[in-house]
Amino acid sequence: MSTSRLAQTLRERRIQTVLNLRGPNPDHEWYRAERDATIAAGATQVDVALSSCVWMSRAQLHTLIRTLDSSRYPILIHCAWGSERTGLVSAFAELLRDGSSLDDARNQLALEYLYVPFGDGKIMSEALDQYESWLHEQRLVHRPETFRRWAAEGYKPGNPDRERWAWDPYPLIVTTRPEPERSALQLKHDGGDRR
Repeated sequence: MSTSRLAQTLRERRIQTVLNLRGPNPDHEWYRAERDATIAAGATQVDVALSSCVWMSRAQLHTLIRTLDSSRYPILIHCAWGSERTGLVSAFAELLRDGSSLDDARNQLALEYLYVPFGDGKIMSEALDQYESWLHEQRLVHRPETFRRWAAEGYKPGNPDRERWAWDPYPLIVTTRPEPERSALQLKHDGGDRR
């Protein structure tokens, strides 16, 4: 999505949080432009570095759940192409929503969103397969609290996964918020009002 399209979407849909799954990339122009557009729209940018071809770590899963729980909505979730990582995290958002089903979550990983369950994308649907198998083994049905329990106790990254990296160069999360507007009283006190 171009920066101008992002800015328009943020305004039109009154997006409060942008969850960027490509991680923080301050050395890249696309990232700086996106972050600036997000902040200019009054939204918060949250950066979490996920890979579409490496299983996320347990710490990443817990970070994503905390982020989805604490973010202001509406939220825009995106990665580079909007299919694999975006589909998986959108599926997690569905699983955390009251009244959702595993089928609702799986629908986030669909061809209509350009998701193809081969190559890189295969890991994304395998994470949901793992959750479904765990539900069956535990003789449970999906509920948001059951998904949280699986994330805390049952999730086991497949191979390859970030937990096997000798060193992870990416921070778990970077959050950039717009500065709060200063009141006229603060401006006057700070010398900002020069009337």
